[in-house]
Amino acid sequence: MDYSQAFAISASGMTLERTRVEVASLNLANANTVAGPEGRTYQPLRVVSRASFGDTVAQGLAAVPAASVEPTLQPPRMVYEPGHPMADGRGFVAYAGVDPATEMVTLMGAMRSYEANVAAMNTSRNMALKALEIGGNA
Repeated sequence: MDYSQAFAISASGMTLERTRVEVASLNLANANTVAGPEGRTYQPLRVVSRASFGDTVAQGLAAVPAASVEPTLQPPRMVYEPGHPMADGRGFVAYAGVDPATEMVTLMGAMRSYEANVAAMNTSRNMALKALEIGGNA
């Protein structure tokens, strides 16, 4: 029995979740950045993966399709800080439109999904080892 497909699916799932953690971390790191002189703020990013995972498995492919990282095009968060050097004429500063609570939820979900993929990989590994034990005793 070939367990490489199960390993590849779990590994690609872990890669997807690692990407989600990296993107959420990047968004959190830029949550309090202000618009530059050109007036543009950091645009939060999101990970988009293909929803038709069942089609991938049905075709016999051994991996989750690659995810893309796309901007969310959130409007800036306007905060009244008249003494700030980047304040506009009305005293508002444009901060990145990052919602820290949403990013923390993304981090927690990605961590749980990563752990589930690790558990699936360990289960596949244990099954492969048991199959070898059975084969060795025959």
